[in-house]
Amino acid sequence: MILEAGNKVLVVHRRLFESDQGRLFIGVVDGYENGLAKIKGTTWLRDQYLGTFVKKEDPRTKILSITSGTLIFYQLPLDTKLDSVQFTTDDRGGTHLTDGGELKMDLTERADPAKSSHL
Repeated sequence: MILEAGNKVLVVHRRLFESDQGRLFIGVVDGYENGLAKIKGTTWLRDQYLGTFVKKEDPRTKILSITSGTLIFYQLPLDTKLDSVQFTTDDRGGTHLTDGGELKMDLTERADPAKSSHL
């Protein structure tokens, strides 16, 4: 099985145009069947003026297709603290996902963060 109930995931909405703002969804899989995942979690939007991600406080349940081509799914470690996740920017302009513990995931779009555009 690709995804199972209880898996923690980060879903990145693929930017189709350079001007598109980053949109992310982080949550827990409730169910998975035939390429569709039911996920409970929160949405994060990139603030185009500050360059940071802002969490929408209202939780959502989304049904997403892992085969859509416009979504990128990342399976997070089971011990990821979803209530503590945040996005940070390093001194080179790279974007990282962290939960204050072991998790530190580089989300920078290019190999050289100093020259990159970010999610």
